Amino acid sequence: MLEKSEHHPEISLQDLEKQLHDNPLNIQDIDNLKKLTGDNVIEKVSGDLIEHITNEEEYLLTLGRKPGAYFRDIIFALIQIRLPEDEAKRDWRAILKHKYAISEALNRNVGIHVATLDYYTNIKKRMTHPKIIDANEYADTASRALTDNLTKAYNREFFENELKRLFVSGRTDHLAFGLIMLDLDHFKMYNDMNGHIKGDIALIQIVRILHAVCAPEDTVARYGGEEFAILLPHQRLNHALQTAENIRSAVYDYRFVNEQCLPGHRLSVSLGVTAYRHDIKSPSEMVEEADVALYRAKNSGRNTIKAFFKETGS
Repeated sequence: MLEKSEHHPEISLQDLEKQLHDNPLNIQDIDNLKKLTGDNVIEKVSGDLIEHITNEEEYLLTLGRKPGAYFRDIIFALIQIRLPEDEAKRDWRAILKHKYAISEALNRNVGIHVATLDYYTNIKKRMTHPKIIDANEYADTASRALTDNLTKAYNREFFENELKRLFVSGRTDHLAFGLIMLDLDHFKMYNDMNGHIKGDIALIQIVRILHAVCAPEDTVARYGGEEFAILLPHQRLNHALQTAENIRSAVYDYRFVNEQCLPGHRLSVSLGVTAYRHDIKSPSEMVEEADVALYRAKNSGRNTIKAFFKETGS
């Protein structure tokens, strides 16, 4: 059994945030990163904590993770480099050999983190000014960078980036997607009558409803205040309208604390819906369309849905 591995250096929060800007993550990346680091998986399969496990994939399968991303995620957790799975698997094998060669030469366990750093700096020569980041802190910081602090929905910046990505896919690959803009009805009155704490709880509950109704691949984001935006990959306008109706009815059926103080005695939502078309010039124009539809839903008595139809100018 080798001795406990050497500690590896950490970097400042400022450097960490710069790394995140250069290598943006999504929620799945963060979940994978937390699983690998939280259970010390990398240290176990590399021999840092227990005798070396020769079949890493068999061990990783016990985590219930999907095949095709094991080694990619391991390398990313170690050094924040994104590689295709095949290349990551080759690098992982090479890193293990490098780790054991160094450990034998120095008669101590240099640890998988130090071996990885040395491999990419001196063997593969992929990094010129490398810094190893504590993966747990990296995952936590990444999660905060993507999500709204209160509701844990995606934040506006993430929404705008995802909208741009879907818009490009619509242009180049002709992939449909829908957009819903949602606003809570009479929410200022609800806050004034019940206080901001209950208002915050209502916002959190709204996001839980949205996640329950929407598909896992949909993007639920807090756009600002009591307004939310939902991106619906692969949904044309008719399907997006059905999703909007499912959301509207689910919110209306939910019982919020002291909602009887509101007109109609319910906390409800209004929704504006649009979908990608080739005549839409930019992502911001698509948001404007959904906002126009939302404004008309508000003016139609609230607790309703309006779609933007180009051919009628409405």
